[in-house]
Amino acid sequence: MKILCIAILNRQGNPIYMRSFNGEDIQRDDVKYSYLAHTSCDVIEERIAQGKISDLFLGLLQTAGDMVVYGYVLNTGIRMILVMSAPSESAVVRSAEIRQIFQQIHAAYIAMVCNPFNETREQDRLASGRFDMVVSQIGQLNTK
Repeated sequence: MKILCIAILNRQGNPIYMRSFNGEDIQRDDVKYSYLAHTSCDVIEERIAQGKISDLFLGLLQTAGDMVVYGYVLNTGIRMILVMSAPSESAVVRSAEIRQIFQQIHAAYIAMVCNPFNETREQDRLASGRFDMVVSQIGQLNTK
């Protein structure tokens, strides 16, 4: 399994950060991953409304063709979406590995938001070079 996209959406479901790791057709991929992120928000909203959330990690939200989508919700309502290639039949998906990826992204997000000198947040967009670098490293390490 490899990471195809990492998306972060605000409380209203608007994307504030999206990074694609599939370098083929970037424009088409952005639309596809944006659609998956928005439809995943609907699944997250359903789980929140039903009171089924006891952990930040939501696990598998949906599958779409050859992709799987995992979710993570912060206490502030920020949603993190991870789009990965579907595992082959011989590959085993370990939720602990997915959870660890989300925790690394979460730690980078907290470090960026809590930095008193960070003035890169412009109109509800995450524009921190350091945050982007950390997410890129996470994506590159898990793009196998």
